[in-house]
Amino acid sequence: MNVICCCNVNIDSVCAVGGAKITEYIEKNNLSTEIKHLVENPPNRINSISDLLAILLIHMEKGTGGEFLVETPDAIPESVIRSLLTDEPVLRLGGNAGIAADVLSNLGASLVIPNVACPSRKQVDLFSGEMIRIPVYKDGDISLLNPGDAVSCEEDALHYVFDFKKGDKVILCDRTISVPNNNRIIATYDPKNISLYMDDAFMEYSLAHIKEMDGALISGFHLLRNTYPDGSTYIDCLQPILDHLKRWKSVNPDLRIHFESGDFLDGGIADFIISRISDVVDSIGMNEEEFLKDDADTSARNIIERSVKSIDELGISRLCIHTRDFIVSVFDPAYMDARSEIDALNFGASASGALAIAGHANITSSHAAIMNLQPNDAGVRECSSVQEYFHGEHVNGGVHLQLNGYSVCVAPSLHCESPVTTVGMGDTMTAGVFLRELEHRPA
Repeated sequence: MNVICCCNVNIDSVCAVGGAKITEYIEKNNLSTEIKHLVENPPNRINSISDLLAILLIHMEKGTGGEFLVETPDAIPESVIRSLLTDEPVLRLGGNAGIAADVLSNLGASLVIPNVACPSRKQVDLFSGEMIRIPVYKDGDISLLNPGDAVSCEEDALHYVFDFKKGDKVILCDRTISVPNNNRIIATYDPKNISLYMDDAFMEYSLAHIKEMDGALISGFHLLRNTYPDGSTYIDCLQPILDHLKRWKSVNPDLRIHFESGDFLDGGIADFIISRISDVVDSIGMNEEEFLKDDADTSARNIIERSVKSIDELGISRLCIHTRDFIVSVFDPAYMDARSEIDALNFGASASGALAIAGHANITSSHAAIMNLQPNDAGVRECSSVQEYFHGEHVNGGVHLQLNGYSVCVAPSLHCESPVTTVGMGDTMTAGVFLRELEHRPA
């Protein structure tokens, strides 16, 4: 399978924060009152270390993840960040498209073409997939190069990923904040990726060779901002990308395009983009927080019922909602047969489980995850509940049912009690599912 990935590829600096370290920093710098106020009145962007700490504490208390834009490169000094950590930062390949590209290559894709906004030495050295190639201009023509030979940028597109662990505690103004789940927040300063920058060589190559591609996995749109320093808006950034995707489809109508939504900071931007992108793509994916928003009912039954309504409104072929415990896929029966879709969901779950238990996802580690990890108990219960309620059938560890003319498949995730990392699990799952769907697609 040949797959294109765009738009966001970056470097993740994975930072393990500690509750005691955070408490010590807040108290030492007399920030308790200020941060308490910010926790009660949450900022939606990061202009200072106090903003970062408040956002971090909010998500630590809920055990939820999120991604937030950093307004200026010096808003969160590295020296301060290091004082909050329990270990040295670990640099990893980041960005939805970057993580997916590496996973696709390592899981067996024949060729993976990512759009890399800042191919710095540090960035390209993080790719591990042997089938990844980056289009570059060379002697007036476009060549496909191994990542290590495609360096053309001195800047590093660095995103901070602050990992926190279940059971950790922070003291704030005599109140103890306890972490119920492993999770992370991401702090992003990345001028190119937040405007959906697409490299000229990538654009030209992709259009010239789109007939050779089986699928395209697109993401990073959640980084778009209302306005930019030059006066442009997210609509100005979005339209050229939509036009390019439409050209892909016009040249290769059989191209499968999956859009992975992401954690939008602005609901208005999210609604606008999803309404526009649904006219172009075949499939849309997101996690339960992005899908449910303020709805606290995270049961599979509620997600199924809302998904069926949403897919009808959007007019797409497939909608996938992945949660910590299970994955729900609602799709047109012509898109995929149910047994193949459940196999794809299970394959995605094994890839995500491999990342959790081994720190990387490939064929070997995914197989080991299946052998060494059990299906998530809560996910298994949700599958049984929807099977009984909707009179579905058990298929290969998952459940298939039909609702309002759509096929619905639900599969449990794999449970890892002490994950090596929680960063990129959703993107890894998405890449695994997408690759297996491409392999199973009807002739």
